[in-house]
Amino acid sequence: MKKKTSRPAIFFIENLRQACSWAAEKQVMLAIEIMDDSFMSSISKYLEIRAQIDSPWLQLYPDIGNLSAWPENNVGQELELGIAHTVAVHLKDTVAVSANFPGKFKNVPFGMGCVDFVGCLRTLKRNGYAGGFLIEMWSETAENPHQEIQDAVDFLRPKMKEAGYDIVG
Repeated sequence: MKKKTSRPAIFFIENLRQACSWAAEKQVMLAIEIMDDSFMSSISKYLEIRAQIDSPWLQLYPDIGNLSAWPENNVGQELELGIAHTVAVHLKDTVAVSANFPGKFKNVPFGMGCVDFVGCLRTLKRNGYAGGFLIEMWSETAENPHQEIQDAVDFLRPKMKEAGYDIVG
C-alpha cells in the first residue's frame, strides 16, 4: 500500500521544485538542513525529497545535533547516505528525543548533550567530506557571548583534530 502524501507535503515539493528552477537560473545552491522537526529529521527523509526533485541545485546541510537527537536515526549510516549531497555541516549539541521528552535542540552547551562529535566527524572524514563546518549556538542571553563562542571553539577543535581534520589557527 502506497503512503498517502499530505497536501502540505505536496505544496512543499511543488514550491521546492520552483525554488530549484529559480536557483538554476541564478546558479545559487539550495541546501536542506536536517531539522528539529520530524518532517525533516533525517538524511533518509532528505533523500526521499531529493528523489522527487532531480536538481543539482538542491543539496544537503546536515545538522549533526538535530540528526543525533532523533532516536530512530543511525547517525553514522545517515551521514554516509548523504555524503554525496553534503555541502556544509552544522555542529551543535542537543538532548535526545524520548517517549517522555520532546528533545532539546537549542541552548545545549557543548558536551552536555547526546552528540558523538568525534564519531560523526570521523564518519565525515572517512567518507571524504572536506566542506565547511559551522558552529551553531545561541548566545543572545549570555552574560559573555564572546566567551561562550570561545568555549565552543575550544570544545570542538580537539574533537576535529582527533577525527583527522587539520585545524588552522
